[in-house]
Amino acid sequence: MRKRIVLGILISFFLFSTLSAAPSFSGYAGGRLNYAANPDKEQYDPDLKLQAFFMGQFNFTQNLWSHIEFSLNTGDLLGQSLFHETDSKFQIDEISLICRGNLSDFTNYFSVFLGTYDPIGSDIFLQRYFNINPIGSKITENYLGRPGSILYPHFGIGAADIVKLHSIPLAFGPYFYVNHEDDKYYVLNGDLRIASVMRFLTIDFAAGVGVPLADKYRGEDVIIAVEKVYWHAGTTILLGNNFTNSLFLQAGIYNASFMASNASSIVSPQGIYLLVEPRLVFKDLHLNVTLFNLPPDTIKQLLFVEDTLGININAYATTSLAGINSFTYGAHVSLGLIGKNFLDLKDGFSDITEKSYNINISPYITCNFLSGELHLQGTIRLMEFFRGHADKSISVDLGYRTKF
Repeated sequence: MRKRIVLGILISFFLFSTLSAAPSFSGYAGGRLNYAANPDKEQYDPDLKLQAFFMGQFNFTQNLWSHIEFSLNTGDLLGQSLFHETDSKFQIDEISLICRGNLSDFTNYFSVFLGTYDPIGSDIFLQRYFNINPIGSKITENYLGRPGSILYPHFGIGAADIVKLHSIPLAFGPYFYVNHEDDKYYVLNGDLRIASVMRFLTIDFAAGVGVPLADKYRGEDVIIAVEKVYWHAGTTILLGNNFTNSLFLQAGIYNASFMASNASSIVSPQGIYLLVEPRLVFKDLHLNVTLFNLPPDTIKQLLFVEDTLGININAYATTSLAGINSFTYGAHVSLGLIGKNFLDLKDGFSDITEKSYNINISPYITCNFLSGELHLQGTIRLMEFFRGHADKSISVDLGYRTKF
C-alpha cells in the first residue's frame, strides 16, 4: 500500500512537470565517507561507510512546487569488496507538494506531504519561510539531509497550511498527519506551529497531540477506541544572531502519553531533547560551548557527538586563502557520558568510572571546492587508549556538499 502511494505521488510530479510551461529544478546533495575500526570486533577490522542525501525542488509554476528528499546509509563497504552487495538503508525522507496563494495581508502556503515535513528542530522551516541563513548547532551536522536535529518529526501522510504575515515577521499554521509511531495502531496527529525571525530573536515553536486509532475495546470490535493520547512539543530559540554573541536553545519532548488509567503524563527519558549552546564571537574566532541531552536515535546520525549526555566545545575560525573564498578550521572537544541522560545526574557522579565516559577530539577543515563545500576531519578517542584499544581510537571523515 505504501509503495503504491509513493509511486502515485512520483507519477503526479512527472505529470505536473509535463503540463507546466516552464518547469525548473534546483537541488542540494552531499555525501560522507567514514573510515574507522569496527567497535564490535576484538581484532582490528577497518570499516568504510557512506552516508549520502539528495534534496530537490521542482518549480512547476511560480506558485506551485514540490520537494523530494532521500538519504542513504550503508554498512561496511570493505566487508568483502567494493563490487559485492553491501547492506544499506535507503529512506525517502520527504515528498511534498506546495501551493502558494498571495493575498493583500498575508501569503498562504498549503501543502500535502509524505514523510518528514518541516521537522521542528531543523532550521529548514525558518530558511524556507524567512529566507535566513542556517542557525542550527554545528554538533547536529550530518550527511543524511535534515534529520539530525529533529526534536520530534512531523512524520507520516498529511497536510499543512501555513500563513506568513506581511506586516510583521510571523508565520503560523496547523499540521494534520497520520503515522504508525504506536506499536499497534495508526496515530492521527494534529499540531500547531508558530515562528518569528527578528534581528536579535529567532523562535520556532510547535506542539500537538496524537491519538492512536484503536479498533478493539476489551476484545470487542469497535469503530474507534481511545485508550491513550500522545503529546509532543519542541522549540528552537536563538537570542542574538549569527554575527553577535548569542545563545542557542533547543528543547523537545516526543511521544509522551496520557492514559485513562493514569492521571499523570508518562514521559520517557529517551524522548527528551535538550541543547543549550552559548556562542561567543572574538573577531575571527568563534567559540561554542554546548550542553546536550539527546535521544539515542538522534546520536546515531550525527557527525561530532557519540554519546547521549555531555558537553562539547567547538572553536573555529573562518578566513580566505588564495583561490578559496571561504576556509574554516577548528576543533571539537567532547566529553560524553555513555548511556546516560540528565535524570541520572540526580545521583551525582559517584558511579562514574573510566569505562563510563568518552573524551573525543575532532580537528576539522572546511573549504570551497569546485561548486560545493569539502569537509575533512579526524577524531581521536582518548579513552580508547586507556582501555587498551588504540586501534579503535582514530577515525577519519571526508564529506562534500553542493547546490545545483
